[in-house]
Amino acid sequence: MSTVKLVPLTAANLGRVQMLCGHSPTYKKGYNAKLEWMAARLNEGLRYTLVQVDGGTAGMMEYVPAEYAWRGVDADGYLLIHCFWVVGRNRGHGYGRMLLDACLEDAAGTNGVAVMVSKAHWLPTPKLFLKNGFELADHVDPSFDLLVKRLKPGASLPRFKRSRPGIPPGLTLYKSDQCPYTQNVADIVTRVGGQLKIPVNIIHLDSASAARNSPCPCGTLAYYYDGEFLTYHPAGTEKLLEMLAARTGQ
Repeated sequence: MSTVKLVPLTAANLGRVQMLCGHSPTYKKGYNAKLEWMAARLNEGLRYTLVQVDGGTAGMMEYVPAEYAWRGVDADGYLLIHCFWVVGRNRGHGYGRMLLDACLEDAAGTNGVAVMVSKAHWLPTPKLFLKNGFELADHVDPSFDLLVKRLKPGASLPRFKRSRPGIPPGLTLYKSDQCPYTQNVADIVTRVGGQLKIPVNIIHLDSASAARNSPCPCGTLAYYYDGEFLTYHPAGTEKLLEMLAARTGQ
């Protein structure tokens, strides 16, 4: 029988216990940036928990009190899940439910747990949450749903922020160090902007407040061209050129 345990990352073991996200040498720069980002967030109540099976990492979950969330939501009094990932071959064994139950247990005494999901790539998908009593609280285009499990029946539902700042003209990237896999996106945007001879704006999000009030509900990564939303997925050079071709004629 497999040995399964949950391992929270703390100030005492951060950097000694390997994160699941971006731990390969390919993402060393992003991984180290994430470690620094996490060290600063632990004092804000961030929780990053691994599920380990026979000593190997099968999945992870990251959540935080919503007042310190890096998502464009108003959800005071809730915990908000940033990331939730069970590695493909480990799905179907209840590990996701184990992680979720740990979060719900931690949420005792709060309004409940919220999570931003999408059926598109790069955010948690809704299936596990809907199976475990979450309800739809809000939706914004193009593909973002806000799900919630209220632990206090009278608690107000969380909502996406609707008031957004103006976006500079040209190719604009909003990014943070929350995800190791975005380590190269600023260099790619700068290179593509130079190739197409269009203005480039790189806006580094260095606080929860900046992320929550950035134009995209995802909070930690977004691309825009002349104010038009392009994507919240990390984009390589070819993909970014493809998205811009119809808009720039180049």
